Amino acid sequence: MRIAEDPSCPVCGEMETSFHFIAECPMYAMVRWELQGKDSFSVEDLANLSIGDILRFTKETGRSQGGMLPGHQ
Repeated sequence: MRIAEDPSCPVCGEMETSFHFIAECPMYAMVRWELQGKDSFSVEDLANLSIGDILRFTKETGRSQGGMLPGHQ
């Protein structure tokens, strides 16, 4: 991921943090559901994710390439 000048989430306008991106942003609820069976994560859920889980999530969202899910830009 790269650092953006605007601290707002490009999808929902909330403050963009790693936690927001991985655990809360509504744009990626389906990806979370498909990978972990939950549409949002708690702090405890996040602590139990492996690096592989986080990398898969990031890849599936398209954010690792600086974009968003296809068709949602």
